[in-house]
Order: sequence, then structure tokens, then C-alpha cells
Amino acid sequence: MMDLKGVNQLLERYRNGQCTVEEKKAIEEWFDAHAAKGDWEWSEPQQAAASKRIKNNIDQQLFASRPMWHLLRIAAILFLVAGSALLFRDKIRNFTDPVVMLEKKVGDGEQFKLSLPDGSVVLLNAGSKFSYPNRFTQGKRQVYLLEGEAYFEVSHDAAHPFIVTSKNINTRVLGTAFNVKAYHYLSNLQVSVTRGKVRVSDTTGINSAILMPGEQLTIDGRSGSMSKRLIDMPAITAWQRGGFSFNNDRLIDVCAALSKKFKLNFQFREKEIEDYRITAGFVAKDNINDIVSILASANNLLFDRKGQTVTFRKQ
Repeated sequence: MMDLKGVNQLLERYRNGQCTVEEKKAIEEWFDAHAAKGDWEWSEPQQAAASKRIKNNIDQQLFASRPMWHLLRIAAILFLVAGSALLFRDKIRNFTDPVVMLEKKVGDGEQFKLSLPDGSVVLLNAGSKFSYPNRFTQGKRQVYLLEGEAYFEVSHDAAHPFIVTSKNINTRVLGTAFNVKAYHYLSNLQVSVTRGKVRVSDTTGINSAILMPGEQLTIDGRSGSMSKRLIDMPAITAWQRGGFSFNNDRLIDVCAALSKKFKLNFQFREKEIEDYRITAGFVAKDNINDIVSILASANNLLFDRKGQTVTFRKQ
């Protein structure tokens, strides 16, 4: 009876087209039997590629003995390890241990830190929704920022790129630290880098940009245009310390950010007030009443507060 070393040599001969007809038949029957059981499901291109590799030059069918059949069950593992059937390995694992997408939602006034399967760390801002797999497969590490803002500390792995998808924009890195801001109320998406280098592109791959530390990219949600600027490092992570950093932002967007932390409802007596621009920074200890007063004074506005509702109006 052939030992495992012999089986490994058999598979090597099979890949090189050096098997006897009987050996080819035994291997073919083993894989056909498992395919019939539905142990894996392949796309048509994958089936064609696998069939070409496995069934090439098999011109006859002969009887395979039980000992060889048994060894071929063991040999399948060696076949996978040898690298000639990575698809088998991934598909079998997906069958026995399927990938599950997990989702984390963060409430207003909260932040949440989580660790990913590869050791990368994500800090989610208030009002964020984040989706990620229980394990990474397919040679890449892909996660989804469905809503909100997140700061990523990515574990370096040159062989497996880390990809954050949000609003049809992909941010691709190997190992770095960066911030993605993609709230639904914003008409754009922002990516800022604190360490390393990232590549940002739309889903078509046509529009893309490379970012270095201290750079921020803004992608217009309507036109898809990209604009890059320098940004102070502390401004990128201000929200992690409970603060805010605004740079020529619309008043309505500033108020939306404030409402996530302070759980306030902002209203505007005149519609045009929404588009007034704000450039300002606030720290965690700043009182919300003081913040609202500063916003009003900066734009020559008046405001009223009743409970959790703040209304801005012209003088």
C-alpha cells in the first residue's frame, strides 16, 4: 500500500502529466465524486480552469482500487497544500466554516473600538455603521463603512491589501493609519492619512489619488471629482478626543456633526442659513451653549434654544 509520501509524488506526477491511465482514473473519480456531492460550488470560469488542469489528457477510465481511493482522500489535503488547488482549499473551508458578515452600529454620543481578524483596529465615531467579515479570504482584507466616520490602524501585510469601501469609493492600503468620513448627510467623502500611504479610487478605477501623511482627499458625491489639501494632524483625530475640526464646512453639516454628540435638533428659520460657511475648532470641554453662541456670532445670526432644539435665524 502506498504511503503519504508516495501519494504526494503521485499527485506531482499527475500535475506534470506523467501518471498512468489507472492513476489518472482514480484521481478523476475522487474529484468527480466530491463535486457530485456539492462539496464546493464554482463559477463557470473556475470550473473550466479546474477541469483543464485536472482532466487534461485523461483518455480512458479504468478501475481504481480501494486502497488508492482511500489514499486519494488523504492526498486531497496534500494537493491543496501543494498550491495546485487553492480554490479547493478556500471552497472547502467556506463550506465547513462559511464567512459571516458582522455589523456594528454606534449610537449618537458614543464611540466604539473594535479589533478585526487580522489584528487591525478600528475606532468608530458616533452614528456610524460598519460591516466586516469574521475572517478574511480571497487574498484581501475588505471592510465596509456603511455610514459615519472611522479611524483605521491597519496591521501591515504586504501580501493582503486592506480595502475600505464606502459610498462607492475604495481606500486601499497595506499597513497604515487613516480616517474615513462618510456620513449620509454630507455630499462628499473625506479620507485623511496620519501614517503610511493610501490609494483612493472610485469603483471604476478611473479616478484615483495617492495620499501621504498630513493629506486629506475630498471626493464630491455628485460629480466624483477629487481635491487634495494639507491638513494638520491633530485635526484628523480631533473627534477621537471628543472635539471637532471644521474647515469651510456648511453650517447645516456642522450642526449635523454636533447633533451626533450632543443629541440636539437644529433648525434654520431661513433656508439660506444652512449654506453659511464655518471654519472653527472645538475641544471636548467646550460647552454646547458656548459652541452654538460662537457659530451664531461668526455669521451674525441669532439663536433660540428650547430644550433639545436650537433654532438659528437672521438678525
